[in-house]
Amino acid sequence: MARVKSGFRKRFNIRYWRWLAARATIGRISLLRRRFSFYPRGVDPEIAATLVIEDRKAEMATSFTPEECAFVRDRCWPYDTLAREWRGGVTVPVQELALTISPAELLGHVSRVFAPDREGVVIRDVEWVNWNFARAKRLRVLPALAGRCHLLARTDNYYHALFEDLVPVVNYLERFHPKGMPLTLLLPPSRLESLNLGCALLEQAYPGVRVIAMPDDAKVAVEEALWLSFDAGNAEWSFADAAPVERLADLFRAHYGVPAGRGRRIFFSRGNSKIRRLLNEDALWDIARGHGFERFEAKGDNHAEQVRLFSQADAVIGVHGAGLGNLAFCRPGTQVIELFPANFTKSTYLWLSRRLGLDYSWLIGEPGDYDQAFALNENLLRDKLESLPPSS
Repeated sequence: MARVKSGFRKRFNIRYWRWLAARATIGRISLLRRRFSFYPRGVDPEIAATLVIEDRKAEMATSFTPEECAFVRDRCWPYDTLAREWRGGVTVPVQELALTISPAELLGHVSRVFAPDREGVVIRDVEWVNWNFARAKRLRVLPALAGRCHLLARTDNYYHALFEDLVPVVNYLERFHPKGMPLTLLLPPSRLESLNLGCALLEQAYPGVRVIAMPDDAKVAVEEALWLSFDAGNAEWSFADAAPVERLADLFRAHYGVPAGRGRRIFFSRGNSKIRRLLNEDALWDIARGHGFERFEAKGDNHAEQVRLFSQADAVIGVHGAGLGNLAFCRPGTQVIELFPANFTKSTYLWLSRRLGLDYSWLIGEPGDYDQAFALNENLLRDKLESLPPSS
C-alpha cells in the first residue's frame, strides 16, 4: 500500500498493454474466451443471483465521535481504498449481500466467480474488470462440484483473511445456512497458515462444511456458488459485526488452549519490516516499557502467541498494518493506539474498533519516505501513555 503507483506507471508497462491486447482479441471471441477463461466483462451479483438469501440495506451508525469523523473525512479519506464520498455524518449507508449464483464456474487464477448465463465475472459496480480479475490462461478443468460452494479470496494479507474471508463465512453459517446442509469452501493457495487453520476450524465446528484446495491453474463448475459481500462505500470498512468475530476468535482460542486473562500491555513491533518501519522504535519502546508494555513481533510461526497476547491485552500500541487484524481477539474495552506516518492515515482499525467495542485512538508521526518508514515524536507517545487508565 505504501508504494502508490502513478497513473503513468499503471498504464505504460508491458503487463497493461498485454492485457489490453488480450481484451481486444481474445475478449471479443466467445470460443477463445472460454478456452482461455478470459472474461473482461463484469456482472453485478444482484443481477447474476439465482437466490437472494439476504439483501440488507441500512443506515449504519459509524459510532465515531465528531473528532473521529473529522479525522476520517479530512485525513484518512485520501488514503482509504475505493472510498466514495462521505461528509462525516454519524451514519453511513451499507448493503450486506448473501446470495447464490447457479450455475457458476469458479476460476482459480483470479479467484472469481464466473456466471455463464451472464457471460461475466461477478463483481460489484464494475462493467469492465481489470487485469486483477480477468486474465487469459489455459486452466485445468476439475470435476464438477454438487451443492453449495464458496470460493475464498486468494490473499496473503492477514487482515483480509480474517475480516473478508473467515468472518463473513462464520456470519453466514451462524445466521443463514441450514444446519447440516453441505457447504464446500474452496481455498486458494495461501502462505497464511492462519487462514488454512481457520478453514480447518470451520470444518470441525460446523457439520456439513468441507474444505478443498482450489489450485490457481484450475477451474471448476459448481451447482451453486455462494456470494457474500458487505459495502459501506469504503473498502477499508469491512463487515465486522461483533458476534461472528467473537465466534471465530473463540475457535482459535480453543484450538490454541488460550486461558482467560487480562492485564497485558502490548507494544506491537513491525521489527525489520521494510514497509512502515518506525525509525525511532527503540526510543519509543523505552517509553512504553516504562508504562508496563512488552514488545512483541508477529511472525509466521507464532500465531498462537498472537492470539494469546491480544486476547489478554488491556492496551495495544501498533503501527498501521495487517498485523493489527489481531484486534479480532481483543476483549471489549481494550485500549488501542494506532501509529501513522503523516502521509498515510487509514480508518480501517478505527472502524473495526467501533464495531468491536474497543477504545481506539491514534498518533500521527512525521511524513514517511517511499516505504512509509517514519519517526514519531516521543513526547506524543509519552503524554498518551500517561493518560491511560491502570491495567486491570
